Amino acid sequence: MAEPTPLDPFAPVGGPVAEHPEVHDRLRRAGPVVRVPAPAGGSVWIVTDHPIARAVLADPTFAKDPALAPTDWPGREPGLEPPASTVRSLTTTDGPQHRALRRVHAPLFTRRQIGSRRARMAEIARELLSGLAERSAAAGRPVDLVAEFLPHYPLLVVCDLLGIALPGVARAADAAAMTRGDAEHAHGGLAELQSLVERALAGADRTDSEVMRFAARARRELPDLRDDEIAYQLTGLVFAGQITTESFLGFLVAHHLADRAADRAGDGNGRDAALVAELLRIHPPAPFTLWRFTTAPVVLAGHHLPAGAPVLVDIEGIGTDPARFPDPHTADPHRPSAPDLAFGDGPHACVGAGLAQAEAQVLVEVLRSAFPQARLAVPFAQLRRDGTTARARRLAALPVWLDEPLAPR
Repeated sequence: MAEPTPLDPFAPVGGPVAEHPEVHDRLRRAGPVVRVPAPAGGSVWIVTDHPIARAVLADPTFAKDPALAPTDWPGREPGLEPPASTVRSLTTTDGPQHRALRRVHAPLFTRRQIGSRRARMAEIARELLSGLAERSAAAGRPVDLVAEFLPHYPLLVVCDLLGIALPGVARAADAAAMTRGDAEHAHGGLAELQSLVERALAGADRTDSEVMRFAARARRELPDLRDDEIAYQLTGLVFAGQITTESFLGFLVAHHLADRAADRAGDGNGRDAALVAELLRIHPPAPFTLWRFTTAPVVLAGHHLPAGAPVLVDIEGIGTDPARFPDPHTADPHRPSAPDLAFGDGPHACVGAGLAQAEAQVLVEVLRSAFPQARLAVPFAQLRRDGTTARARRLAALPVWLDEPLAPR
C-alpha cells in the first residue's frame, strides 16, 4: 500500500473570507481519491471527485457505525459519536434501523410543515434583530452577528418547531462552541440541550408538542428503542439544526449585505433560494462529510482500502471544482442550482436540509424588508474565517450596523 500523501486537510483554516482554502485545490490535484494521514492515527481516504463521491455516499459498503473505526483511535478525539450498539441515531445506523429512524424524523420536515413555519421563522429573526438594533443604537457600536445572533436564531427555530421551551437559550447556544474548538462550553451547551429535551419528553411543557409526537413515532417504528435513545435523537436533532445552520448563515449574511444593490434588483424568493443554494455550494457548513468506514475490502479509484478504512468526502472541494463550475468561488444567483453536496447524498442525506434552506431564505427576506439600511461595519475583504477548528467553516466575527428596523407590514 502506497504511503499517504503529505497533506493535512484537518488543520484549522483561517484567513480572509474572500480567499478559498487552498487545501481543497491541493487535494483535488492529488487525485480523485487521496490517502492522507488521519488526525487520530493511521490513514484516511478522501474523495475529491463528484461522481465517485455520490457513489460512495450511496454504497452500503461505506457505513456510518463508529464501531467500525480503527481500534487504535482514541475515543472521541476524531469527533466520533458512541457506536450504534450503545445508542442508535440517524448518523450512526445503516440499513433498516436507519430507514426506520428517518421515518420518525421525516414528518417534521415535509414541504407543508416547513412552509407553515416560515412566518414564525421571520418573526423570530425580526425579534432577535430588533433587540440587537436597539442595543446597538444605544451603545453606538455595531453588533457582531456571529456572537449575538447566529447561535440563537437557528436554535430558536428548531426548538420552536419541536415545542421545546428555551429558558436556557443562552447556555444551550453554547453547544455551537464545538465549531470553535471550545470543548468546555460545547459540553455545557450539550448538557443544557439534553436537559431541555428531557423536560419536554417528560411532558412538562406541552403534551401535544412535536417532541411528544416524535417519541410516539419512535416507539412505533422501533419498539425496542430506549427512552434515553429517543432523548439522544432529539438532542442530536437540535444540536445539528443549530451548529450547521449557524456556520453557514454568517457567510450568507456577509455576502447579502456586501451586495445590497444587486439584491434590490432581485426577484424575491426565487432569487433568494438560488443565492442560498449557491452559497451552500461555496461555503458548506462543514468542509467534509462525517466519517464513514468500509465494511469490507474495496477498490476505490485504484486504491485498495482494507475493511475498517476511514473515508471522507471533500464537500467544499467538490463544490468549488473549476471543472464543474466556470467561476467556482463566485455565487451566481441567476443560475438554477442545488446546494451540491452540502447536505450529503444517498440514504444519509440530511433530513433537515429543507428547514435549513428555509431558515436562510427567510433571514435574507427579513433583512431586506425590515432592515433595508443594514450594512457591514467593515469592508467585506476584511472579514475572516475562524481558524480554531477544521470541523466547520465559520466567520470569526460579523460586525453589522442594523439601524432602526421598519415596522412589519
